[in-house]
Amino acid sequence: MEELRAILNSVGPSNDTLAWDLALYGLFFLNLLTLLMLPDGSTTGTILSIFVLISIFIDKTFAFGHLIDSGPYTPETCHAKIFVGTYLIRAAMFAAPLTVAASTDNGKVRATGVIAGIGGGVYMFVRWFFDQRNVEAPDITCFNTEVMAQNMGMMLLLARLALGRRLRLGIVDRHVPVTVTSVLAAHDVEVELP
Repeated sequence: MEELRAILNSVGPSNDTLAWDLALYGLFFLNLLTLLMLPDGSTTGTILSIFVLISIFIDKTFAFGHLIDSGPYTPETCHAKIFVGTYLIRAAMFAAPLTVAASTDNGKVRATGVIAGIGGGVYMFVRWFFDQRNVEAPDITCFNTEVMAQNMGMMLLLARLALGRRLRLGIVDRHVPVTVTSVLAAHDVEVELP
């Protein structure tokens, strides 16, 4: 309960991070505008826009630092400077609006999506440059990285057992298309012509 209270207290602007807060508020507004202007039936665009809004909320409230074990660091330091998940959600703030802009025919949505994507890219790079650039590899998780690697290995093993033949790393499966982890040879690619 204390973590939730700390997260909700972080929603407002802070004097220490006012410039970052204003940038996040601007990105939130642009992505919300993109979401509201999307035409009906644009499921992919809606999901991506909502994901970006959630990512901005997580980044603004230092949620990763409060929800995971921050180890010897404060939750704010763990989230903003060390945890690799923070960089990944910032990358989503860059890539997802551009994907929404590319997947629509509406000119207004495309324009706000491109502006939000470029703004997210600038924000991602500047935050990386000032906060995360000098972090050493063993400290990317705020806690013991070896334990995280073991947990990821266990999750892959459990996914393999649960999904059976559908989880074949390195190839495209129509049921689980996100398991592509290698480049396919040209003779394995099927192209469907109109």
